[in-house]
Amino acid sequence: MAERVPIADWGAIETNLRRFAPDVDDHGPKLVARMGVARFTVAQDGHVTAGMPFHEFDGRADSVVFDHDAGAIRIERAGVTYVFRRP
Repeated sequence: MAERVPIADWGAIETNLRRFAPDVDDHGPKLVARMGVARFTVAQDGHVTAGMPFHEFDGRADSVVFDHDAGAIRIERAGVTYVFRRP
């Protein structure tokens, strides 16, 4: 089941990201998750970057949808949707 978390709920963002990825570093106003060659970064201001070989994203999010069963994170903001899948 997917869980939609507003960026403003930073505690829930951190809890879900740590559940999603085993290697998460806290860099003050942002969290960096590493999964092998892939990385997913989310900042308290909503800035999100993600990438792996041949695949990059740099944008903003109003909410983050964590689907732990599917191994995916969906970024949503005013008509823009991006899906990051755990490698």
